[in-house]
Amino acid sequence: MRRRGIAGAALALVLLTGCAPDADGATQSPSPETEPTPTVTTPTEAPGVPVFELPSRCADILTAETLAAFASDGRELLGGPDGLYGEDYFEDPTPEEQAGGITCVWGDESAPATTVIVSVAPLSTATRSGVVSSLIETGLIESQVDGALTYARIGDEVSAPGELHVIRSDSWISVIEALGGEDRFQQATELVDEVTSLVYVER
Repeated sequence: MRRRGIAGAALALVLLTGCAPDADGATQSPSPETEPTPTVTTPTEAPGVPVFELPSRCADILTAETLAAFASDGRELLGGPDGLYGEDYFEDPTPEEQAGGITCVWGDESAPATTVIVSVAPLSTATRSGVVSSLIETGLIESQVDGALTYARIGDEVSAPGELHVIRSDSWISVIEALGGEDRFQQATELVDEVTSLVYVER
């Protein structure tokens, strides 16, 4: 506000000086005013809203770094699109596949305990409640994190798998570790976060 006030006062002073009489008594004509240059305001784009996009390949479900780490551990892509056994790895489609999604299985065939299953499926208002009900029926622990529902089981390092399912209004992301325990469940949590960052794209 102070700058505008000073500018206005200076302009008024210039106009008054232009109308002052010369030393010989003649009145000077005011100089023609210059049209102000219009200021063009560029609209600021609103930040993009993340939109769920279902990947079609297992290669797009995890980062290149994670896939390289799996390979170095002897885990190869066994099931799912582009997998060794394709979508025939399981005898029947997984629940995520039945929901229209994909399921990808990495592991060392000689060491079943290394197996990790990562799935992504789209959800709608019509399908979401059925998925939630089925997860509750399996006895998973329900909680809410960042506006999403999670269903989890830590499992153990002997025989019980660890699993984590994250349900949003439009997606179902799950990771199942062949064996559970704190470390494997932590890995499942990190994998879910990684998948989420890849399947939600800002537009």
